Amino acid sequence: MIAGGKNYSVIFIGNDQMPTRAVGNGCNVSKLATNRSLLHSIKLNFMVPPAHLPHRIFVSLVPPFFGEQYRHVYVDLLGPSIALLLMAGILHYGHVSKLPSAASNTTPTEVLLLYAVLMPVAVYVLSWLCHAAVSLTQMIALLGYAMFGHVFTLAISLLFNQEESNAFFFFFLVIFGGLSALRVALVLLALIISPAARLIVCSLVATVHLLSLVFLHFAYMHKTFVYGAADLIDRDV
Repeated sequence: MIAGGKNYSVIFIGNDQMPTRAVGNGCNVSKLATNRSLLHSIKLNFMVPPAHLPHRIFVSLVPPFFGEQYRHVYVDLLGPSIALLLMAGILHYGHVSKLPSAASNTTPTEVLLLYAVLMPVAVYVLSWLCHAAVSLTQMIALLGYAMFGHVFTLAISLLFNQEESNAFFFFFLVIFGGLSALRVALVLLALIISPAARLIVCSLVATVHLLSLVFLHFAYMHKTFVYGAADLIDRDV
């Protein structure tokens, strides 16, 4: 699918490029055939050659106006699933490494699942209200690949700084988190026609994307930061 803005266009590329067979009489389509079609579609969304994944991850951090190849938005579920698993591993390691008094009672898995479900659905609904021609699967792929900005930011901060410097974290947040947020905003900019809706939706999505990374850093990676400290103080008093 091709969606174009004023100065550039973005192209959604899925794994199900083969044409579907037309059914002569829709009333005769069995429930089993429908289920098989759904399972086949889900299977196709995970059928990505491993050699293609590094390129897709790299493209997810490059704004689409840099060239024709960066205007491709790859639609699959394998990349987002890998990003989610990497995030879960990093955050659980940071969670168990925090001081016991600073560890949150809410597990990283719960937060990630809420984000992975609610964020694409919310952005899809906003885009639909703005008459953007985008499907839920395409939105999941776009925001799922954008999570690699979170992965690289947290992984580099952990490996090279052990989360001891907030300045180090924010530096890489600007680089990786900023690039992934910029790409998502520019893709949505190309999909939404109304200028006012563009400003609201793109700004909101980019802000939530970056704030989620800041929250995850302090709640699960920062060794001494206590999430909900104000509530704990009120209870003690």
